[in-house]
Amino acid sequence: MHIESGHGELETARVRVRDTLRRFLRPRGLKPVRSILLYAEDPGRELVFHEGVGTVGRNRTTVDHSFQFNIASITKTFVSALILQLVEEGRINLCDLAVEHLGHLEFLRLPELHILDGQPRAAEITVDHLLQHRSGLGDVFIDTALRFTASVFLHRRRSFSPETIVERYFDYGLNRRPHFAPGTGYHYSDLNYVLLGLLLEKVTGESLHERIRRRILAPLDLTDTYFEYKESPCGVHKRVDSYYGPLNMTRFINQSYEWSGGGLVSTTSDLARFMKALLSGDLYAKEATLACMLDCTRNQLDGSSYARGVFRFEIDGVGLFGHAGFYGSRLMASPESGTLLAIHVAQATPPFDLGVVLKTVLGILRSA
Repeated sequence: MHIESGHGELETARVRVRDTLRRFLRPRGLKPVRSILLYAEDPGRELVFHEGVGTVGRNRTTVDHSFQFNIASITKTFVSALILQLVEEGRINLCDLAVEHLGHLEFLRLPELHILDGQPRAAEITVDHLLQHRSGLGDVFIDTALRFTASVFLHRRRSFSPETIVERYFDYGLNRRPHFAPGTGYHYSDLNYVLLGLLLEKVTGESLHERIRRRILAPLDLTDTYFEYKESPCGVHKRVDSYYGPLNMTRFINQSYEWSGGGLVSTTSDLARFMKALLSGDLYAKEATLACMLDCTRNQLDGSSYARGVFRFEIDGVGLFGHAGFYGSRLMASPESGTLLAIHVAQATPPFDLGVVLKTVLGILRSA
């Protein structure tokens, strides 16, 4: 374990954090948790816990805090930050209609993308609707989860592109099963961020992975982060295996379907550096842009804490902003105190409540 503090009494806290993580390891069973990676920080007391326990997964190699993992939907926070940079630069507006930027892509079949009660409504979807999951569009990973998962498991090495994801959306008839008219509700859908990824590429003339690297990874020196299937692995070249139930997804499944909704591989320390830069305003020229990103008031009216690329979490009365990733990842930080938690348990369906782990770690931070 790595501790940054000048107080010897924090050794007890170090042991408590490590023991906590080890208690939640489940190396056997139908929902194995073979590794847990953690970064926890309380900047007010200059306290950092940085830990990795368990094994890689496919073998018994012991992990440490530096191992990489698929961050899945935490990628959406990166994509949202890039979109809001374009808004700052005046290259797009939140109220822009998505069709204004995406009408050139024939495979999107925009007139048919959102049909509600027999009426086409895709032309009403704005950039902001996509950012806040207020488009009403369905999701192949949630609304047709069994069908999509079965297809992936039957064709484990099949490669995906934005075009093939959209094809699935139409093949499954989701275009005729939207959840509501654009702007009238909240429904989490990766398709929203697929469209945002395509929009970024159209407006900037760069590929999504190039844009992420040039505007976020390189400036922040996130050397252990890369876009899987689009870039060569870089950094420490040590990676844990993430599981979906008993299946080793990292080893056996081509997860290129993640793309703009979840394609990044990173570490807890790189994610912490990204989140601190984001909340300190380093990625934006204006304070108002960060305030806009963290504003979840509209979705709260519909029972969600989602803002623009981030959720608002609350643990023991502490408000934190961040995102969750499918394979048991959480990245969250408090804009006020700077308290930060980044964790990966390498299991999409862990046999315990991840919130309990985070609450316990936060309690140790507070008492150290």
